[in-house]
Amino acid sequence: MTLLSIANAVADETHGPRPATIAANTSPDAQNIFRLTNRVGTFIMRLYRWNILTKEQTFTSVATEEQTSAIPTDFDRFIPETFWDRGTTKLLSGPISPVEWQGLKASGYEGTQRKFRHRGGSILTVPTLEAGSTMAFEYVSKNWAQNASLTAQASMTADTDTALIDEELIIRGVKFQWLLMAGQPTAGAAKQEFDDLFTTLVDNDRARDGILVAGDIFSQDGRHFDGVPSANQWSTY
Repeated sequence: MTLLSIANAVADETHGPRPATIAANTSPDAQNIFRLTNRVGTFIMRLYRWNILTKEQTFTSVATEEQTSAIPTDFDRFIPETFWDRGTTKLLSGPISPVEWQGLKASGYEGTQRKFRHRGGSILTVPTLEAGSTMAFEYVSKNWAQNASLTAQASMTADTDTALIDEELIIRGVKFQWLLMAGQPTAGAAKQEFDDLFTTLVDNDRARDGILVAGDIFSQDGRHFDGVPSANQWSTY
């Protein structure tokens, strides 16, 4: 579905007139739907680690604290515990907090457990990495939309743009936000429709665990946080 077809679907759901255009339409109603579509699309991108938006970044380490140019341009957030030095097969834990980072720096930390900090658009590591090693991590891309040429982007800017994430979920999210802003009593039901579909899509999208074997480092219950917030984050959106 395109931006225009999403807007028309929202109009149908809210009993409003179908717009002929959206992105270049100066009508306040059209601009409201345009803004809400991008707002909801960005929110959904950050609400869960969608497989369609999951990517891998590799780079060659340098022998300095700061690993420059390691963060890709479409980066939104790290996927926890996926950052590895493929040369030494060592995991880099993080991103750690500013408090922990400054504590490690003050104590002159030189332990065997490598850690990293994400600051100012760069990756900082402690202890310092050796040069020339292949580093890799997975991340969530902020580019949830794409233009007619299939170039990924962080928002919809033209009527012909499409979404990489589920369009029906975007429609339900925009519908809920529109009804909420209009003070309509059906906003609660629209929110439930969004939550129900979100739960189904996450369940379908989530990777299935295999059978654990002895020595599997990921077999310790409760050790890993998968970074998945609740759909009820709408309350703080």
